[in-house]
Amino acid sequence: MKRIVLTWLLLIFILLLVIGLTSRLGWWPVSAMAVPPRWEFKLAQAALQASLSRQAVGLTNPLSPSNEILMAGLKSFKMNCAGCHGVPGQPSQWGTRNFYPRVPQFADNPPHLSAPQMFVAIKHGIRYSGMGGWDGMMTDEEFLESGDVSRAHRISSS
Repeated sequence: MKRIVLTWLLLIFILLLVIGLTSRLGWWPVSAMAVPPRWEFKLAQAALQASLSRQAVGLTNPLSPSNEILMAGLKSFKMNCAGCHGVPGQPSQWGTRNFYPRVPQFADNPPHLSAPQMFVAIKHGIRYSGMGGWDGMMTDEEFLESGDVSRAHRISSS
C-alpha cells in the first residue's frame, strides 16, 4: 500500500514538474485568436458557474422589475457592455473573434445567470477573460440594472 501511494505521489510530482517546465519554456499557446477546445470551454464554464454561485449566496436584487428599471438597464448595457457583448441581431465584431475565451453575445443569447450572479460578475469582473470589474465606475443600482440584460432585450425587441 505504501508503495502505491509513493508511486502516485511521484507521478503527480512529475506531472506538475512537466506542466511547470513547459509553461516556463513558453510551449503553451497564448494567442487570443485561437478557438478554445470544447473541454476547456466546458471546464471553464463549470468553474465560473460554481464560483459565481458561491459568491452570490445571500445576495438579492432589491430592484423590482419595471419598465423604467429595464429601460435604464438597456441604456447602461448599450453604453457600457454592447461593445463586447453585442446588440440584438448585431454581435460584436471583435468580441466574437478577438477574445480568448470568446465574449458571450448576451443580446442574442441571454446569460443563464441569476441577478446576484450577474451583479458579482459585473462588479468584480472575471479573471483571465477580458471581463474587467466595474466597481467604482458604476453604482450598485447600475450593476443590477445592466445585469438583467435578458429582460431588457425582450422589452427592446417588442
